Amino acid sequence: MKKKLILFLCIIIGLLTMGCSNNSKDIKTNADDNEITILIKDNDLSKMEMEYRKIYGYTDRFELETGVKVKFDIISGCNEEDYENKINTKLYLNEGPTLIFVSDDSEYQKYIERGIALDTQGKIPNISKIYDSLLTDGHYFIPVSMIHYPVVLNRRVIDKLKIDEPKINWTRKDYLRIRDKWLNLEPEYFCEYDYNELIISMINDLDILDESNKKVDLNNSKVINYINNRRDEIFSGKYIINKYYTYNDFYNMIFEHESLQYKDAIGLKLKNADKSIKKLWVFTNGLSSLLVSKEIITGDVFLPNIIRGDDNLLKICGFIVNRNGKNVELGMEFINGLLSDKIQLEMFKSNRSYPVNKDIEEEIDKIEKEINEKAAKEKKEGIKHYVRKDVNEKAIALRKYIISQVKSGNYKRCNNNKTAIKIKNMIYKDFAKFIFADEAYTDDELSRELQKLENEYNMWLNE
Repeated sequence: MKKKLILFLCIIIGLLTMGCSNNSKDIKTNADDNEITILIKDNDLSKMEMEYRKIYGYTDRFELETGVKVKFDIISGCNEEDYENKINTKLYLNEGPTLIFVSDDSEYQKYIERGIALDTQGKIPNISKIYDSLLTDGHYFIPVSMIHYPVVLNRRVIDKLKIDEPKINWTRKDYLRIRDKWLNLEPEYFCEYDYNELIISMINDLDILDESNKKVDLNNSKVINYINNRRDEIFSGKYIINKYYTYNDFYNMIFEHESLQYKDAIGLKLKNADKSIKKLWVFTNGLSSLLVSKEIITGDVFLPNIIRGDDNLLKICGFIVNRNGKNVELGMEFINGLLSDKIQLEMFKSNRSYPVNKDIEEEIDKIEKEINEKAAKEKKEGIKHYVRKDVNEKAIALRKYIISQVKSGNYKRCNNNKTAIKIKNMIYKDFAKFIFADEAYTDDELSRELQKLENEYNMWLNE
């Protein structure tokens, strides 16, 4: 009898164990079916936490509201090639990462060309709310937020030159005219920052790269003249430069960030920053009128950043839906929520990035108006604040002008692919040899050297 009882108990325990085992398996499966993964570089995650806080915070909010777990698959790398190799190992897995986060300076077209990006046409309803000009690549890359870093001119410069403030629709010619007038009056210390501004504009202006035909055109009169003009400008007396520097010193000053020459040049630039025509580093989003208003009280002039022409006028981040991803429907639901009026309005209030949702423009106008009405009321009642509480009219005008340029398609995200970026970097470094040579190259010598570079670049392009 005891044996039968023991056997019966063992059978019961066994059945319970199997039941528990099956339930555990079901829980694991349900968890897998109720989660999405965002593939992201470690440095992009840091940027998301700082500049795109609303996106980062939305991951927890989405989980609370839907029960869908949002995980980050964080990729660490020592260089771009290392990052790309590690990312690629993830993208060809069955049920791989659901979404790929594309930061404001990342290339995304490679995902479209390689068939990794899912065409979300008709699958994310709120995409219809995005400004049309931001969807030039169809519905493969979905923008969720944007930044435009303005130019901030030093009020001291405007006053000393006795000129009117540039209009909000100013051009690069306007900037160059003001800059030249200022540098002739008060030369500035020269550093890597100045070289970058002078050279990048050349690369963008001269149509050096023909991507479709995999061809570079360097050996021509336009490039030769530009090199000569940049050298003449740098050594014209408009900039304060160590007269004893050789080419090697200039090379270190620009490219070797641990060198004494680099540290000296940057140190002098920073020490005399209040004498510069513009602020050297601006991290305020020109679209964030609430934040610009707090900074515009210094009297400095905030303007659209047209210094590099059409290059990188907008910093836009967003997502690619991975065709081979796990739970892509939930991933698209996540993006749809980010594009909703409610979340996009909260993004505007966060003072960092700016919404891409065109349907909430009137709501943004209303927020600015209500803030100003409240500030005016408090001022009338004698209530004082240590920081400015209203939204400056010039800050509102700047925001609206940038948005008008986005609508018209004049301001776009710079979509340079890996090849274009590589060529730009090569030119940026190689041309220093001509510009800072101890003795100026003749046009014939420049032509021969440029031809050599052109051959090297074209060979690299067609490998």
